[in-house]
Amino acid sequence: MESSLRVATEYRGCLICHMLDKDEYDFMAQLQYQTIKKEKVRQDVVSSNGYCNFHFHQMARLASPVGNAVLTKDLIDAEIKEFERDSFGPTLRIDCPVCRHTEKREDFYLEEFKALLKERSFQKEYEGTDGLCSLHFRNILNSTDEKELCQFLLTTQVMHLKSLRMELETFISKVRSTSRDIGVEKNSWLIAIEKWVGKRGLRIRPPPPRRSPVSHKGEIRLVNVQLLSDRPR
Repeated sequence: MESSLRVATEYRGCLICHMLDKDEYDFMAQLQYQTIKKEKVRQDVVSSNGYCNFHFHQMARLASPVGNAVLTKDLIDAEIKEFERDSFGPTLRIDCPVCRHTEKREDFYLEEFKALLKERSFQKEYEGTDGLCSLHFRNILNSTDEKELCQFLLTTQVMHLKSLRMELETFISKVRSTSRDIGVEKNSWLIAIEKWVGKRGLRIRPPPPRRSPVSHKGEIRLVNVQLLSDRPR
């Protein structure tokens, strides 16, 4: 059964980043186990030239020292064979299976978000969250042609940004006054970083160019929005 973005509305941060982060970890945990138990899975990883720099180091933390040794030995064996066959290429091409999986899941969640966005019930849920990171927000906005939905996205994004700004201001004020009464705003700085660039370590693809020449600034008016003071955390 597919995971749903509705689950992510209960957590802080970008909805899509939250699901991708969870999916990526679950996939890596399963893959590192299978590379030890199943020869075919390990050889598939070897044929992909292992993992990208980031995911290889992440996988190394999940796997046992023996598991890392077995996989890297197979990679080295394959490299030696290329030298012996005089088929060694000047460029190391790595088709990271974790990157491939994450990209497919990102496409899935982007499409799910666009479908859910048409439901009034989801719109109400979405208003009570931190919204999307800047990258996923622009991806959705650039692939949405319905004026009403674009207006909703822009309005809620401004609302979420203003609400986050208020949390940051409260946090800064309390810290500077040496107040120990710090509440939900204690992680506002981390939420703000994730709002800008997404969750740490995720390889989020840049948003595509807009498919039509519609100018949001010229055709869609940003209305004044009321900050939510009782958002679920």
